[in-house]
Amino acid sequence: MPEAPNETGKVILVRSNLADRDIRSPKEIKALLKGGYSVTLLSWDRECKSDKAEKPEGYEEIRLRCRAPWGIGVLPFLLVWWGFVLFRLFTLKWDVVHAINVDNAIPAIIAARLKRKLVIYEILDVYEEGLGLPGVIRVVSMYMDKLFMRFADAIIVADKAQVEGIGGIPNKRVVPIYDSPPGLSTDVDISYPENEAFTLFYAGVFSRLKRLNIDKVMEAVKDIDGVKLVMAGYGDLTGEIEEMSKQMPDKIEFIGKISYAEVIERGRKADLFFSLRDPVVPTNRYTCGSTLFNAMSIGRPMLVNKGTSTTAKVVEENCGIVVDADNLDEVKAAIIKLRDNPALCRELGANARRAYEHRYSWEIQEQWLLNLYRELGSRNQVNR
Repeated sequence: MPEAPNETGKVILVRSNLADRDIRSPKEIKALLKGGYSVTLLSWDRECKSDKAEKPEGYEEIRLRCRAPWGIGVLPFLLVWWGFVLFRLFTLKWDVVHAINVDNAIPAIIAARLKRKLVIYEILDVYEEGLGLPGVIRVVSMYMDKLFMRFADAIIVADKAQVEGIGGIPNKRVVPIYDSPPGLSTDVDISYPENEAFTLFYAGVFSRLKRLNIDKVMEAVKDIDGVKLVMAGYGDLTGEIEEMSKQMPDKIEFIGKISYAEVIERGRKADLFFSLRDPVVPTNRYTCGSTLFNAMSIGRPMLVNKGTSTTAKVVEENCGIVVDADNLDEVKAAIIKLRDNPALCRELGANARRAYEHRYSWEIQEQWLLNLYRELGSRNQVNR
């Protein structure tokens, strides 16, 4: 039986990228620090561009500086990463290891079982889908993934729909924690800006594998008067987006990678958020990303594609419009409807804000996180 963490336990969080490429892990770290835990982050600097002298506030970060690609090309480098993680986990003192995605869960679970410590496995998305693995390899990898799920003391998912998407999670303790923005629970100005053009906004990773249907939105706004599209982020689609913004500077504005705080600030200046991710990609179908919660937090409606987890929440909360992204006329009609009906925008936005306050705020999510840690600690104290 794993040893329980003491009241101010030591947590090692394992994430195979840097904190500045992630908006979720820093929020979780702050929540754990607030809960009285000390935190060490094991991270992987794949581009060797981080400042060695840079020290995060309130916690320790130990980085592996080893060049490695993103996507499927990272597979040969995973043994180096796993060796680094195992070495650190066997030499450091800790009570709980919190591993994000299966590439980090494998060494974490091995070390936790050998050291009789607690391990939490957090699934942000189906890692095998993100790598674009071939069919047979993906099936084998998912089988191994589920094997490791059994050995975790608890599983965190980014969306309760992931349980269905994975085909069931073989673990008795599964907790959904949604990726909402923090610090926006009270006294938030959700008034609409006075824009010259009705403004659509999207911020995120522009990945070709995710099939975001960004091109459909760009094509739609091209033919609609009084509408502008603003996008921020990075990824392998940015070249195409930048080219379109140059061709239509009055219609499309691309502002590149921005901070999380600026995402919220830019969102306040927009009229409508959108996420037209294709449900053919399992991650899109079963995982609701942060875009919806960003929109909810500042009271903005969403334009979404049918058949995704995001869509289900928009319908449930009546906080947006659902379209078929493959039907360009339908996308245009929805944008025009909202452009010409400010009262409807405000009504849907108010519904979004209400859902955020009562179900999805980060303050609620961090309480779920701390409750999980305390429950695991209490349970193991009883069973020792």
